Amino acid sequence: MRCHGWTLWTVLLVMLTGQATATAQDWKPMFDGQTLSGWTSTRFGGGGEIEVADGAIVLNMGMLTGVNYTNPTPTVDYEIELEARRTVGSDFFCGLTFPVQSDFATLIVGGWGGSVVGISSLDGEDAAHNETTAYQRFDAGRWYRIRLAVTATNLSVWIDAERKINTDIRGKKISLRAGDIELSKPLGIASYSTTAELRGIRMRALGGNPAGTKPGGKTNVLVLPEAAVSRLDHLVAAATNSPVAVRRLAQLCDTFGPRFSGTTNLEAAIDWMLREMRTDGLDNVHGEPVTVPRWQRGNESAELLAPFTGRLPMLGLGGSVGTPPGGITAPVLVVTNYAELEQRATEARGRIVVFNAPFTEYGDTVRFRSTGAIEAAKAGAVASLIRSVTPFSLQTPHTGSMRYDPAIPSIPHAALTPEDAGRLARWQAAGITPVIKLVMEAQTLPSTESRNVIAEVRGREHPEQVVVVGGHVDSWDVGQGAQDDGGGCLAAWEAVRLIKQRTTPPRRTVRLVLWTNEENGLAGGKAYRDAHREELANHVAAIEADSGTFAPSGFGFTGSESAWPWVRGVSAYLGQNLDAGDIKAGGGDADLTPLLEHGVPCFGLRMKPNHYFWFHHTAADTVDKVAPADLQRCTAALAVLTLALADSDAPLPR
Repeated sequence: MRCHGWTLWTVLLVMLTGQATATAQDWKPMFDGQTLSGWTSTRFGGGGEIEVADGAIVLNMGMLTGVNYTNPTPTVDYEIELEARRTVGSDFFCGLTFPVQSDFATLIVGGWGGSVVGISSLDGEDAAHNETTAYQRFDAGRWYRIRLAVTATNLSVWIDAERKINTDIRGKKISLRAGDIELSKPLGIASYSTTAELRGIRMRALGGNPAGTKPGGKTNVLVLPEAAVSRLDHLVAAATNSPVAVRRLAQLCDTFGPRFSGTTNLEAAIDWMLREMRTDGLDNVHGEPVTVPRWQRGNESAELLAPFTGRLPMLGLGGSVGTPPGGITAPVLVVTNYAELEQRATEARGRIVVFNAPFTEYGDTVRFRSTGAIEAAKAGAVASLIRSVTPFSLQTPHTGSMRYDPAIPSIPHAALTPEDAGRLARWQAAGITPVIKLVMEAQTLPSTESRNVIAEVRGREHPEQVVVVGGHVDSWDVGQGAQDDGGGCLAAWEAVRLIKQRTTPPRRTVRLVLWTNEENGLAGGKAYRDAHREELANHVAAIEADSGTFAPSGFGFTGSESAWPWVRGVSAYLGQNLDAGDIKAGGGDADLTPLLEHGVPCFGLRMKPNHYFWFHHTAADTVDKVAPADLQRCTAALAVLTLALADSDAPLPR
């Protein structure tokens, strides 16, 4: 099949399977609206109270709060439907754990800061990072009707009348995320750091696949025309041979150092970028104002006083309060999770609680960094420390953001190395009580002004239609922010520069956006959404590179089902020319979340297996950790996808 011209997209493969017809029995209620008959409280550590009020089960705010269904549960060919709403909090208000034949999974509604819908886990990837990942804005106090259908071949989910998930599970590994959610088996509903209400819970059996699901095997692919391939080949050759991004990344890291929100380092780096982009001849180069939080680390230390003396490498966690001027000296209580802390709460009072949670995967282990201070303070601890969120360490502690609950006292919160957290645990197991002196001068200052960095290549036919590509310009206050996310910024910048200088202008405008304050507030992503709210309907797609800069594997994608044939066509080109053709569902990197909530299709650059979390948020995140060839291949992958989106015959379907 030959294609003549960039404006033609032809179908290579068509739908191979037909539709299955569903039959269903009558719905059967699972909740009587008055009592918890048929349900029991899930024994999560740190859970809130459970009650029935106004015809609903109320899961009051805790860490994980939930109920288990005690009646017999089918394992396949069934549907569950309920109404749920979030009344307080900002995380998931419906975590429905359910059986899939001999396995179990959890449907998350409103997770990862409030907007993720997805199923954990498929092939070991959680609800925010697999093919089921979807996004929706959920208003507090509003009821949402949620329906889940489970067959031997498909999992399908509807929110109100919209189908959000429809995935073929044949050949996939179904599992639960490791941790407390396993207590929800075989069927349970939970909320996380949120007060949720549930009502109208019911179930029915299905005969075969539920109406509207697809048994699998659909592989629509659109082939890139020859003229398009020629232009992309030229762009790939330029990107994989250009030294510009490598040189500029070294200049960024070595000249300006860490680029933390609210610092002169960040603002000086932004000034330099804007000057260089004007030199590149990019269009509409400017900074857009963003109000950012300002947290200062100050001097800090952790000193071991017993069973002998010595300094412990540590990093305060972003947003933590400081200690009193003389520091805090207290014996240590080491726990592995929140359930153990609850069991030993009487021992925690007056102590420094250390969470020695081994790294499983980032999305699971990071909860101790995010909310460990809240749980430790509930138990009466005077400070809390975590084992750094990393699978590997050379005595390198990792920082990162954390938060407090206004209703709970705020205590200092910091990270130790895995080596020292493990040593403290071994001493405790041997009957020795370690004593630590913690000193932290951390403080939160009034917010200040920063900027998102904007530059464009103006479209030749539809300049009002925009393809966004970028990374986040800020970093933590240690290291150089080379992998997180200097490399992503430079790869996106170089991709746009090459599109400007090595090709004719694309049909649509390409907009480079380097967001600020991703690390400790996401103010840049929100400010961009607000500043461009009126044109979001004309945003064709947005791409972010914020997963390190290693050898690229492809992209994650969140968008409409009708867009996938086009996406697969680009995937085929990336696979053949850059070995980066693995495009999976789930493309919502952090700065893109505000755009996803408005329906903008989004892509996230993904990497092959790498050591990102060895360096992430540490003093070791320096420019030498970025291989020049990897940075060039990331640039090429971003350039291909960006140009293909900006120059296709029609915008990517929403």
